[in-house]
Amino acid sequence: MPAGPGERIHASSERGLAVRHGAGAARLGRGQPSAQRPGRRVCIGLGRRVQRREPGGRERPAPGHAQVQPRPDHADRRPGDRRPRRDHRGGRVQNGILTVVVKGSPRPRSLSPVERGSHHQNQGGQAIVLIALMLTVIIGMVALAIDGSRAYALRRDLQGAVDAAALAAADKYQQSGSYVAAEQAATTLFGANLRLYSAAACTGYGTPGASPWTVTCTYSDGTVLTDVARFNGPQGSSFTISATRSLQLQFARVLTNGTTPTLGASANGDANNQRFTPAVAALDQAGCGGAGGTAISLLGTGSTMSVTGDVVANGTITVAGATMRVAGDTYARCQASVPGAVNACYSSGASTPCTYPDVAGATRSGFHLADPNFPPPSVPGGGQAIGTSVTLRPGAYASNPNLTTGKCWFLAGGVYEWLAGYTNNADFVSNELKPPDESVAGSNTVLSSYQFWNTGGFNCAGSFQLATNNDPRNPVRNGQWAVEITSVRSDTYGGVTYTRESAPSMCRTVNTATRNDIVIDISNVAGAASYNVYLGQPGNACGGPFGYVGNVAVTGTMSNTLTSPCPIYVGGGCSLGNAELVIDSIYLGSWAPNALAAPGTSGAYPPEPQTAPLQAGLPNQNPGRGAGAAGDRANENFCKTVGGAFATCPAAITPGAVEFYVPSGGCINSVTTGDTYIFSGYQYDWVSLYEPGIGFPPANTCSNSLGATTNSAYVGLIYAPAAVISFVSPNVFEGPGTGGIVVGSLVFSESMPSIAYASIYAPVPPASRLTN
Repeated sequence: MPAGPGERIHASSERGLAVRHGAGAARLGRGQPSAQRPGRRVCIGLGRRVQRREPGGRERPAPGHAQVQPRPDHADRRPGDRRPRRDHRGGRVQNGILTVVVKGSPRPRSLSPVERGSHHQNQGGQAIVLIALMLTVIIGMVALAIDGSRAYALRRDLQGAVDAAALAAADKYQQSGSYVAAEQAATTLFGANLRLYSAAACTGYGTPGASPWTVTCTYSDGTVLTDVARFNGPQGSSFTISATRSLQLQFARVLTNGTTPTLGASANGDANNQRFTPAVAALDQAGCGGAGGTAISLLGTGSTMSVTGDVVANGTITVAGATMRVAGDTYARCQASVPGAVNACYSSGASTPCTYPDVAGATRSGFHLADPNFPPPSVPGGGQAIGTSVTLRPGAYASNPNLTTGKCWFLAGGVYEWLAGYTNNADFVSNELKPPDESVAGSNTVLSSYQFWNTGGFNCAGSFQLATNNDPRNPVRNGQWAVEITSVRSDTYGGVTYTRESAPSMCRTVNTATRNDIVIDISNVAGAASYNVYLGQPGNACGGPFGYVGNVAVTGTMSNTLTSPCPIYVGGGCSLGNAELVIDSIYLGSWAPNALAAPGTSGAYPPEPQTAPLQAGLPNQNPGRGAGAAGDRANENFCKTVGGAFATCPAAITPGAVEFYVPSGGCINSVTTGDTYIFSGYQYDWVSLYEPGIGFPPANTCSNSLGATTNSAYVGLIYAPAAVISFVSPNVFEGPGTGGIVVGSLVFSESMPSIAYASIYAPVPPASRLTN
């Protein structure tokens, strides 16, 4: 290296620098290259400071030596060596670079920790400061990771629990109709989902009125559940469930003022919104989006069509020459209002303003009702044809029956597939099982003027009369005996036979006087296969109680070829036939009325009596639903289990139910000179008339016509999603209620009907849903 001013140098006029391990001796031989040879001695005052580096400057070292950086352009650069690094001249020196520092000259500035990337002995103690700073960050990140994830998990659990509780409340209410049961179900499921096993302290469960009903439950850990139940009229019932719970912080506590955060969640469950189960619905979008036509047309003659329930149209609603009065909501998808339509109070039908429990209906737009896509029924009955028997059998009818001869027809339970359509221009068709001699409702001693099976003037209602027969050997006890009769038959579904028994007839009395038997002569009623006889003991007469004494079978085949002379009690002349029962003391045995006796056993009480007609001029209605064997035992209000045991409705089987199935290629034409009165049941999901839509091709796109003379009904759902149905008589809806009308498009003409939706005769409603 060139010598600096004032430096002592070797004779060679160059200064040498040697690097050696501290444990070894320096090589002083002058035979060494000058770049590897130290001077004889280094004076303290002229000492040099160097910085050492490891190999990496790309100079080739002598064997056993590490690389160093001499001054630029050193004379002893060996062959193959690259040019040395530039002279830093007191500037920044990287770790490991050797440079000469002359006393008094500027020293190289040390690199910063970031520039160094390694530890230096003068930076001791900085780690404590860095760790202290980083601990705050680390604690914050840990708090975010642990307590944040705990908060997220708790919020997720709360939301899941309130969602489930809201659905549980809505489902329970839909099943039971009880708000108390619904609120209890929500509380129970919420606690189970959050593993809150101790009972909650709740305010009282109850039923909402004009104002919502609020239940607040507090659990032992401080969790609070609030359930707000509301009755929304035609929009059903809602259950708003909210919950709060505190979260005890573990790490994030040091970052807060000590406050414990509270997390919350809420959900809303709805049930029984009438728009999903409307009384009247048209799926056609005619009149909306530029399409022509109209979905629902009222072309009346100044009368009013009254509807209890919702009216829904995916297209437009046109009211011309009539009025549509809706005790519910009206949904017209592309109409803000429907001229000619009036919204009344749900469910009484009173005019607005409404008072609780009524709620005013409204006209709403924008809703689109999806096709429920009910599947077609199976038809297990095989091929059938119209004959002379009064009883028709279920199955496939290849030909249109063309009922035009003025006869009565009883339908045995099952599916009737009308491959070529169904036309009824003059006859009376039903599956209702009725007793002979129906009484006035509420008075079992007065014969009703309107016998169901005499509808249309056909004498198919049956009757009975009493007489005595002298019997010196085994006469019954003397006195005024009372007699009631019920009609009995059996229908089959799924290979199981189900017995049906009608409501009782009117009461007739007979005085046996001295040594007489009781003689009962019956002119048959359509549909009966036998009759159960109930007696009232002398002394009480028609005041009862009545007890079952025996059964009399119908012999032969009932025919409908000659019914005009009916009733005839003995002998020929009435094609429906007749039956007789003689009761003596041996037949009676130890008989006595017994309230605890099972139906059909000695002394058992008869079924409940019929109820009042819907309006003047109509036959009685059937008894209502009851628990087990109580209530109706024959028709739409009767339920049994699959095995045939009495059951409280709803249940699996409605014995005697029928379904009309009209595939593509057939039409229903029932004009104003004939009547069809049928009821469906649970085994058919309460579909009474079925025509397939596009979901089950080929769709039936027929234009159907439904009319009636005086007494028609389709108890259940009328479903024809691709077809047109024209209702040409108000007497089509004389039943206890309808399960709804869901068709492609609807036309109401002539006099307007009254249509009342009844959920008990409707298909299973859509499940409750979360709406928030």
